[in-house]
Amino acid sequence: MIFRNKGVIDVKSITTFGVSSKENPGAIGFFGTGLKYAIAILLREGCEITIHAGKRKLEFGVKRQKVRVDDFNVVTMNKRALGFTTEVGKTWEVWQAFRELYCNTVDELGEVFEAQEVPEVGANETVIVVRGEKFLDVWASRSDIILSTEPLERNEAVHIHPGPSHFVFYRGVRAYRLDQPTQFTYNIQKKVDLTEDRTIKYSWDITAAVRRGLCESVETQVIKKAVTAPKGTFEHQLDFEGVEPSKPFLSIVSELARNFDSSLSRSALKASQVWIMDQLHDQATPMALSELERTRLEKAATFCERLGFAVREYPIIVSEFLGEEVLGRAHEGKIYISKRTLMMGTKMLAGTLIEEFIHLRHSLYDETRTMQNFLMDTIVSLGEQITGEPL
Repeated sequence: MIFRNKGVIDVKSITTFGVSSKENPGAIGFFGTGLKYAIAILLREGCEITIHAGKRKLEFGVKRQKVRVDDFNVVTMNKRALGFTTEVGKTWEVWQAFRELYCNTVDELGEVFEAQEVPEVGANETVIVVRGEKFLDVWASRSDIILSTEPLERNEAVHIHPGPSHFVFYRGVRAYRLDQPTQFTYNIQKKVDLTEDRTIKYSWDITAAVRRGLCESVETQVIKKAVTAPKGTFEHQLDFEGVEPSKPFLSIVSELARNFDSSLSRSALKASQVWIMDQLHDQATPMALSELERTRLEKAATFCERLGFAVREYPIIVSEFLGEEVLGRAHEGKIYISKRTLMMGTKMLAGTLIEEFIHLRHSLYDETRTMQNFLMDTIVSLGEQITGEPL
């Protein structure tokens, strides 16, 4: 395998830890340990590595040395011992060595290819040559390490690629393994913190980027597949809240909700609920009520008015569906009631009418202190009427 790029590598960047000097401002690596780790891993796994720094040839090997009571394989360069052993990156695998060399080459705007012979090396070039079956096996399965597909959709935070995966990529390079498979392959684009082995440091950076990419998506099939993802997938348990959804996202979630699709993500519905409600109300067609339903609505409204809540001052519209678990809503001077509320009995219907009336008449909102105080005052006032005595 050949890794070739312009410019001659400074030998100090091979022998010194913590040295990372990249001219490319979009460089993936910056720790200064990757090349040393790659050399150590390859030698440990029985591969050969040679670096041509212009016309200078650097051959790497190992030399057995005793340190206190243990023997170590010290990495050598042209038979001179360096300051590290093959124990460096002892939990790393060959694919990670490939990733390091590949990322360094990409950072330097170079090229990677397979060859039968070492190409001629220019005076202003660096060529890294790796030999070994294990390394060639990794090259054959490089699509698991280096993303090669075209994205279905591009977002500033993430590119969404076709196909499921257990891996998340960062700017085209595998950078995180998920516990659950994804419906799509995600390539994070926004800058995130990495650990020294190029793993994404914080999982919430992945969640935030994917959430934004999906909520802002305009691709129908991407959205639908994401919000109906089956159990056991990353998207199924994804929290969609916190990003303003795109119109296509709202349209698809709204359609799935109206059809009572059980596969619809509750989080996606909740994240879209405010916008979906407006759509549902705007599209709502008043239902034709049966005689029993009209009688129940009349009885409930009359009861409300006897308590001092003039609910019929506002148009009352019964709709087939207002959203999952939504019984009623006050919207633009109208009281909307879900058909399900009528099915739950007159008592529930009356309570829903009163609540929506209070929202419209007094501009009070759910789960607020002012709403709570108003309801407490109302209960006490009703108590005064029942007892016939003012407090």
